[in-house]
Amino acid sequence: MSSELDSVIIIKEPDGSFVAVHTPSGKKTAGPTMDAARDAMRELLGMDEHGAFTEPLTSGRFGGLGRDVALFLEGPVSNMLQMHSGFARLEAFEAGVAHIRLGGGCEGCPSSLITLLNGVRTQLQDEFGEDQILDVIPVD
Repeated sequence: MSSELDSVIIIKEPDGSFVAVHTPSGKKTAGPTMDAARDAMRELLGMDEHGAFTEPLTSGRFGGLGRDVALFLEGPVSNMLQMHSGFARLEAFEAGVAHIRLGGGCEGCPSSLITLLNGVRTQLQDEFGEDQILDVIPVD
């Protein structure tokens, strides 16, 4: 994973301090230095100092199709969401319905529901078929 915060801008304030703004969600952090503001943003988004998410993977909790869906979310889908410092995790899977949590920069983002329903659901249905993935439900 990239150590950069791809969708974060750092602004120097008139008093010399710095503000980090995650542009898709509007989340903000501040610090006396650019590095401090960046580190605070990483912490807010759930990233370590190298930019990797500290959120545990969920694929080990599932078997069969659920495991395949979880691995797809942890791989290609999360790689796509990384452009906004986000990730996806499968929280439950039953009867073709995937309960998905978006985290990092996607958590609380005004566009996250649209991303989930129009982007992630479409990717899952393209990968596994509409007969296998009937719907997705957001999980907070």
